[in-house]
Amino acid sequence: MIKKVVWISSYLPRSCGIAYYSADYISAIKKYAKKHNKKISIKIIAHTDAKKADYPIIDLKDRKWIDKVFSKIKKIKPDVVHIQHEYGLYETYEDENRRLLKLLKKLKQEKIPVVMTYHSVYEKLEPPHKFFIKESLDVLGAGIFHEEYQKKALKKNIGLIPNNLYILPHGSDNEFKPDKEKLRKEYNYEDKLVVGTAGIADQRKGFRTMIRQWPKVVKKFPNAFLVLEIKPHADKLTREYINKVMAKIMKSKVSNNIELIVKDYKKQEFLKRLASFDILVLPYKSESQSGVLAHGFAAHTPAIATDIEGLGAEIRNSKAGLLVKMKNRRNNFYKSILKLLGSKKLRNKLSRNAEKYVRTVSGWNIIAKKTFKIYELVQN
Repeated sequence: MIKKVVWISSYLPRSCGIAYYSADYISAIKKYAKKHNKKISIKIIAHTDAKKADYPIIDLKDRKWIDKVFSKIKKIKPDVVHIQHEYGLYETYEDENRRLLKLLKKLKQEKIPVVMTYHSVYEKLEPPHKFFIKESLDVLGAGIFHEEYQKKALKKNIGLIPNNLYILPHGSDNEFKPDKEKLRKEYNYEDKLVVGTAGIADQRKGFRTMIRQWPKVVKKFPNAFLVLEIKPHADKLTREYINKVMAKIMKSKVSNNIELIVKDYKKQEFLKRLASFDILVLPYKSESQSGVLAHGFAAHTPAIATDIEGLGAEIRNSKAGLLVKMKNRRNNFYKSILKLLGSKKLRNKLSRNAEKYVRTVSGWNIIAKKTFKIYELVQN
């Protein structure tokens, strides 16, 4: 019986995809436990900027941060430790996450089961990443990848596919039931064909690529409206990027057909914004997987994404969108937009596929149930 879980991750209010992911995941686990009369306590250990965590004690400037974390875990005496992993979250003085490996080994010596969800897994791994994944899976009770192709690729990356590795897709809100027509009226989109993109402000997102191609869309569909939902971040480079996006819009000859919103929405409002779009576009330059796409599925909004890594896999798995080859993204992304704007029948079909995917595969209720099973397996 799982009673106590220690959750290690970045956490709110940090503007970070894994922080948002963790908040949704923990909420789903608690809802599942309540529904099935299971008592569970989840204590969150996070970085010093995570004011909503129970223990914001991870300071990467402190070379001994793992000692503080290990000591806290021993005091809590959990049944399971669940770590959300992305390399930058645990990188201390370019140690290639070796301190985190040391923590995993110390926990194994204490016979405390550890589950780790890996958020940055690519089909072709760099040597340090091969080392980390192989070494960590050797001591974990269970590892979780988001995509099947990532698991299969381990054969050529590290020479084997460990039997303690499980696949759980990025969860989507299964309780959100959007009234799309009502939302379109709320945001004054009734007479527009709305193409939206969203994400934390970052060069990788390709927002400026969309702005540059947008006149070609407006030429074919004069009522097409591009909405850029950018989540701000405290980092200086992020602020500079937002300024570059604003400058690009101001120079566009179709700037009246573009709306820029810089805001860190609460989850429900963000889902409503995505549901108001006719199409969600993700012209990303690089990405392992995307929380925005998972929210797009929950909003039942058809998507167009660059065919890269987890983005491509999720579109293929869900059949809820179209893919643009990486080599075509910079100049021809707009062609897929024209195709989808020109067919309401196709948009409706992809929307239904998104709803089905959440209901049968990626809903947080399903992810929570499978997570409980993994917790029980590693305890035995």
